[in-house]
Amino acid sequence: MKGKKTGGRVKGTPNKDNPLKGFIRAHSVKYFTEIVKEGLTQFEIDQINLAVDDRVNAELRLLEFHQAKLKAVDANINTHNVSLTIEDKLRELCEEEEDGE
Repeated sequence: MKGKKTGGRVKGTPNKDNPLKGFIRAHSVKYFTEIVKEGLTQFEIDQINLAVDDRVNAELRLLEFHQAKLKAVDANINTHNVSLTIEDKLRELCEEEEDGE
C-alpha cells in the first residue's frame, strides 16, 4: 500500500507541550527584553561588562541562531561545452542556407 500511513501521529496533531522548553523561552524573553536598571536589559548590562573580544565572540555565537548556515556547494563546471550566442547561432544558420543554395 504505497502512500498509506501505517502508524505515528494523525496528520495535524500538534506537538506535545514541553515544560522545560517553555521555561527556557520565558527566561530568554525576560533576559533580552525586561529593563533591569537605567533603561538597560540584563543582556545589555552583561555585554557592557564583557571584554571587547569576549563581547564579539558572544555576539557571533548569538548570530548563529539567527542566520542560516551556508553549506558548501560543489559545482562541476565544464568549460568545453560553451553555449553559442544568438549572433553565433544566426551566423551558423546563414552559412547552412548559403551551402544549401
